[in-house]
Amino acid sequence: MSLDLKGTEAQTLSTFKKHRPSEYFSHINTKESFEAHNSRVENLYRFGLTFPPEFFSDKSLIDLGSGTGENTLSLAKWGAKCTLVEMNPDAVKVSKDVFKSHTSNFNEHVFINSSIYDLDVRPLKNSFDISHSRGVFTHVADKAKAFHILASLVKPGGYVIYGDRNTCGGIQEMLQRLAIYKIGGTNDEKIVEIAEALFSEDIDRSQRVIPRTREAIIFDRWVIQQQDDPSVEEVLNMFESEGLEYVSSWPKIDFHGRGVSAQEDPRNLEALKNGSRTVENLWMILNNGEEENIPTYDNEYYKILVLVSQNLRNLQIGTAIDLSGLKNDFSLLKEQASNSLEFPSKVFHRLSIFHSEVETFIDLILKNKELSDIRKAIDDFEILFKGYAGVRHVDYIGYKPK
Repeated sequence: MSLDLKGTEAQTLSTFKKHRPSEYFSHINTKESFEAHNSRVENLYRFGLTFPPEFFSDKSLIDLGSGTGENTLSLAKWGAKCTLVEMNPDAVKVSKDVFKSHTSNFNEHVFINSSIYDLDVRPLKNSFDISHSRGVFTHVADKAKAFHILASLVKPGGYVIYGDRNTCGGIQEMLQRLAIYKIGGTNDEKIVEIAEALFSEDIDRSQRVIPRTREAIIFDRWVIQQQDDPSVEEVLNMFESEGLEYVSSWPKIDFHGRGVSAQEDPRNLEALKNGSRTVENLWMILNNGEEENIPTYDNEYYKILVLVSQNLRNLQIGTAIDLSGLKNDFSLLKEQASNSLEFPSKVFHRLSIFHSEVETFIDLILKNKELSDIRKAIDDFEILFKGYAGVRHVDYIGYKPK
């Protein structure tokens, strides 16, 4: 299958030139907004990824798809000498302004206006201590090729920092896209209108966590068309194919029962791939926080879940989808959960509610119900589109052996 690298690239660039999704504090432009963002980034690296800020001191780092540079900035302030690669010239300008305002060594950083695929990697291969890309490859047409480029840039003995959304954790977001497009969201203005009407609480919650503009959130989730989120297994397979060893992640892909002995090799990727299926099940219905991550296991259920998530994957305006079949798939999931899963009762109860609510939601779209009817159903839901609405982003650390 040929992949439209440049067409997808052009569409993504067009969308994000209208609203830049990586503006986390620059649009507010206060000391307080930067400090709040920097604190979030430090918490992620120090306590989530267990990759402390001190490790970045005097390291060379390249960031692919660096956007406005606002995530990279913290790494620079921790001592990294950064090369930022970004195809949006408007975002490159913001990143330069941000670095000038918040670093004392602006001239030690390099800014390259290029797409990932157009970057001349020949002089850059094996030359960085850290290669970095977060929230970018989900928007490219060939994730494996982009990841190969990312991995090729880091020295042996260096680290790859990679982050993207998750297939199962993003099911609720894909269902939101399904509703928006089927109701009539075929252009930017209509998508914004429907998103605000149906999912305003989700946008509110996102703004409370990270104060982006509402338009940036909507464009990042629902206007952007290429949104191809990998599973944990796919990411670990990319690690394997590029000779990288898994180090850590946040949210954790670890499962209860992993590492039962200090003598076990923590690099057991097959255990992580299989065990993470349980984690992904729970990411799908995550609404209120970590207390919901109660592990459980079942392969038959997961097989159906994979089919459902693949059918909804990368849903775009023109995607043809069998709504009756999709509704039936969620009925099968509910039946499998009831008949074969040994879930703790709280998790089973939540999954059962979730699948029923998805059936109701799809049925409303199938019957061409009015926007107000769908909004009323969402108000009455207990799990679907409430709180976190799944797990949208997962970061990974990989090590390139010497």
